[in-house]
Amino acid sequence: MGVSKEFRQRLRYTVSSARRKTLEHQLVVDLVGDLGMSRVEAGLCSRRLSEWILAQPDVLAPNQMVFEAQAGRESFGRGRMTRMKPIRLTPFDVEDLDLEEEFGLPVLQLSRMMRLVEEAERQDALLSARQLTLLLNITPSSLRRRLDEVRDLGMWAPVRGLPRSKRDRGGLYRSTWVLEGYLEGRSVEDLRRQAGMSRGRFGDIMGRFSALAEQGMNAEGSDPETQQWLELLETCSPEQLAALSAGRSGGCPEVGGDWEAFSSHLREDFALSPAKLRAITDLVQEILSSLGQDRSPGEVVHWAVASDEPAGKPLSACRLVPVILTYWDPSDEPDRASNRDGNRVQDLKVARILRFSQEAKEAGGYLTYADLSYLLGIHTAALSRMVRDHSPKPVPLRGSECDIGRGITHRTKVIELYLEMYTETEIVSRTGHSYDAVENYLRDFAKVLVLSEQGLTPTMIRRVTGRSMALVRAYLDLVRKYSTPDHAFRFHQLRKVFYRQEQETSSKKDWGDGKR
Repeated sequence: MGVSKEFRQRLRYTVSSARRKTLEHQLVVDLVGDLGMSRVEAGLCSRRLSEWILAQPDVLAPNQMVFEAQAGRESFGRGRMTRMKPIRLTPFDVEDLDLEEEFGLPVLQLSRMMRLVEEAERQDALLSARQLTLLLNITPSSLRRRLDEVRDLGMWAPVRGLPRSKRDRGGLYRSTWVLEGYLEGRSVEDLRRQAGMSRGRFGDIMGRFSALAEQGMNAEGSDPETQQWLELLETCSPEQLAALSAGRSGGCPEVGGDWEAFSSHLREDFALSPAKLRAITDLVQEILSSLGQDRSPGEVVHWAVASDEPAGKPLSACRLVPVILTYWDPSDEPDRASNRDGNRVQDLKVARILRFSQEAKEAGGYLTYADLSYLLGIHTAALSRMVRDHSPKPVPLRGSECDIGRGITHRTKVIELYLEMYTETEIVSRTGHSYDAVENYLRDFAKVLVLSEQGLTPTMIRRVTGRSMALVRAYLDLVRKYSTPDHAFRFHQLRKVFYRQEQETSSKKDWGDGKR
């Protein structure tokens, strides 16, 4: 029980950390802070707003990217003479976090797989199994198994190269499959787990299906999914139709509609005053204008903790900065000569970890394992192992860059090499850290060294330096370990580093005060 409870607590923390860096959370902060909405009300409203923004044809949502897929939802052939078209894909979504917290990582991965397949087909295109494995960071054998599982349940999951035997079996769209099971009286929780569908999405589908039932004979199917819904409605009994109509509360607009119609539903559902509605309109327009900026194909936007935020500061109080990440790069395609079937995906995972973290750092932010878990759909423990055992160079994550947790190890390793008479060039070569990073570590260590020699306690050193207590204690352990005649020369150099830095700081202060 203890292990299970600890796992759940860690999972909730990871999900909460990633959720704070989504568009929905940024909207919640604005709605609560500027409009005085309650947290619950702001959460519901922000989800509706983010879905509407996501559906706009001329705007790429932060978690969307442009990707090349095979044109034509019936183009199942594998031939080389194919026509490709750019489509919009959502490789990660806040719904994934809801599913991970409720059902675990496998259901999150299932939801992503189905979402990518469905998004491609809605845009009259097909993704290949190879493309899906690279986007989902899973092996082809795992992908085939998961696709076969949902098809065996009766769901339609089209991909490029799908054999005719499986095409002839057909199947229901995921939403239709869930609705059919609901009408048959099956457990909603089991249906959602098997289909990879969150509570929020299921509620939206029920609202749209109820609205379609109210239209009755006047309803028209403009797409294959709606046509399946209409066929399902024909099988409903009068009692079921009455229950659907009675359970429908308020209007549930199509998220792809125009703002005027959509905002009128918001006004009714959330009892918004004209002033509040204008404020929300301005907020949405501001977001749309910021997202309207050109991004290269394969790029997404994620929010990261600003690099100047110190260790120990609560995430809720930290400043977040938007960073552009290259989710897909042509170099992600494995070499067919050495990895023809694409079964080795570890190199791809490590390359993406390095790329994401480096791009975030260059944009002024630091990612965490929780961010990478959300972005890549990989457990934080597996990410930690990959970084520790397979990364060719240090990964600039918030933990390692801001002396949080195990990131302290990188700093102490640099100091130990320096005390053992390695040059800065050799330290850079051995650790992969930059010269600036090495010099910063040495200055921090020199400050702890001199302050301890001046009689300050670890608590006071932490207060003066602004570093974490864990790092201060680690540095003091090094001072005790290397306080021998063999290392006296290095300690002498470090004291000179400290006093030179103090002198430079004092000179700058005197100049700023007008002293000459």
